[in-house]
Amino acid sequence: MLAKYILQAISHSKICHLILDENNKDALSEVNQRIRKWQFQNGVILQCLEETELNIAECDSQCPEHWIIWEVIKTNGEPILPVRKEFFSLCQQKFWLKMQLSEDTLIKY
Repeated sequence: MLAKYILQAISHSKICHLILDENNKDALSEVNQRIRKWQFQNGVILQCLEETELNIAECDSQCPEHWIIWEVIKTNGEPILPVRKEFFSLCQQKFWLKMQLSEDTLIKY
């Protein structure tokens, strides 16, 4: 399940380590792009691409636009679904993880 891998990556789990952390700022498009890759003990490689605007205008939004794309680069034979997931904000990502992980807990019982 992709959600478990994402949670382990963002919570700095001991079963994975960061193998790439690259920031690129494009002044012309006013976008900051960050690419990170994690390798897990089972050989799985997970990538996260994030894009944020450099000049975010003040607004009433409690959760500003923040494009996030998670992608399994190498499954190493593990059944991970979905292999790609896109979010438009950190709030949306947090909600999806919460729903996926609570659903998984319900299935186990």
